[in-house]
Amino acid sequence: MKRTLVLIALIAVLCMVVVACSSHSFDAKELASINVTGANGFGSLVVNLDSEQLNSLIEEESRALSDNDEQAFKRLFQREAAINSLIYEADKTVNLKNGDEIVIRAEYDEKLTKSAGVRFRNLKYKYVIAGLRETLPIDVSNNVDLTFVGFNGRGVASLSLSGDVEQYRSGFDFVFTGAKTKLSNGDLVEVKVIPNNDFLTGNGKIARNATLSFEVKGLIPLKSIDLFKDLVLVFDGVSDHGIVSFDTTRLPVEWVEAGSWGQAPVQYMAVPLADLANGDVVRVEASVDEEWFAERGLKTGQVIKEFSVSGLKEYPRNLDNIDLMPLFDKISARLEQDLEERLTHNYWNDDFRTGEPVSRWEYAERHGVSKIYYGYKQSDRAQNFVTLIYKVTIEGLCQEITPYQSAYLDGDRESATLYLAYVVDDIMYDRSDIDDFRDFNLKFHSDVELELIARFKEQYGGAGVQIVEVPVPEQVRYP
Repeated sequence: MKRTLVLIALIAVLCMVVVACSSHSFDAKELASINVTGANGFGSLVVNLDSEQLNSLIEEESRALSDNDEQAFKRLFQREAAINSLIYEADKTVNLKNGDEIVIRAEYDEKLTKSAGVRFRNLKYKYVIAGLRETLPIDVSNNVDLTFVGFNGRGVASLSLSGDVEQYRSGFDFVFTGAKTKLSNGDLVEVKVIPNNDFLTGNGKIARNATLSFEVKGLIPLKSIDLFKDLVLVFDGVSDHGIVSFDTTRLPVEWVEAGSWGQAPVQYMAVPLADLANGDVVRVEASVDEEWFAERGLKTGQVIKEFSVSGLKEYPRNLDNIDLMPLFDKISARLEQDLEERLTHNYWNDDFRTGEPVSRWEYAERHGVSKIYYGYKQSDRAQNFVTLIYKVTIEGLCQEITPYQSAYLDGDRESATLYLAYVVDDIMYDRSDIDDFRDFNLKFHSDVELELIARFKEQYGGAGVQIVEVPVPEQVRYP
């Protein structure tokens, strides 16, 4: 019995010796890689397994193994896996300063390390922070400014950095709390400066959040322009039926011609556009691209202006209070010649039907105007006419005939009354004067006044045509 117990004890001791000889012990502290960055008071710590140290250990052990010892290589791979299972944690990793004691703990995969025959020591230890450099503060307010460019009311703010803020630009965010465009002199622009101290302290710098306010200065005033100064309104046609158009040739061409932006930056519209009379008021409104003008330093003022219509031809609705004598003075010579030829050619007796005169008469005549008519198209009084009805009375004595052709004998006496309708076409054709006309001719003749007037009205009247009778001046009235 005693001998059996001794044998068991010897076997147990032998097993312990075998296990002890086959296991490996590693220092977790030596296998750790600790990296401290930042500045004093703002340091950061990262702890991981030192992969280079692990690789060195494995490589050293593999060199001592025989190439044919598969079991040994298997155990080596198991030890590598066991060491790789180490996970490190620190009780504090940020806002570190020199002298801080950091407790570092290591954990591992117990099942894996047991099968690999691996043991770890120093699984908990202290690490003292050292070597962090002191931080230097950045004076943000002296390193941040704004520049303002453009025109007053259209200014743009942009950052102007200097010093450490410029050097460490990526360590700052800049936020405009209000508008930074369409600025006017005197406006206040606020900028929040937000530092990224993780970045800055890594470079030995530190900064605090700051809100900076800047007054807008130095913007160029917009120049006021008059949109209507060089705009010319052209009135064409007849009063009551006139039209208006725009002459923009005196305006800058870029104002009124569409460019790459699609339409002209200023466009004019008139109300009303048609059926205008002299003295009417036309309201012109300018549609303006304010952005386009502001970009060029210009400010438009008045966009609506009223213009008085003028220069349209005035054609009266009747000829009352218009002195007709200039018209008669102008046609008198031609009228007298025409009358004489017609009387000579026997328009007043039966021989006028033969064509060339076949009888010669000695006659006395009186003539004058019995009626005057003024007519025009109601839609366009420029298309007008004046009809002069002349009454001619003749007392004649036949002096000579062409035998077998004349209806008369020598010595015959004849009296007649002749009515002649002369039409003056398009009075006031080129100017607003009654003696300005396009044409003047005899249109009708008869020995019955009413029949003559009926023929005239039938031909010259009609829908849309107004015909009014006009008083005859005393100077030309039939006696």
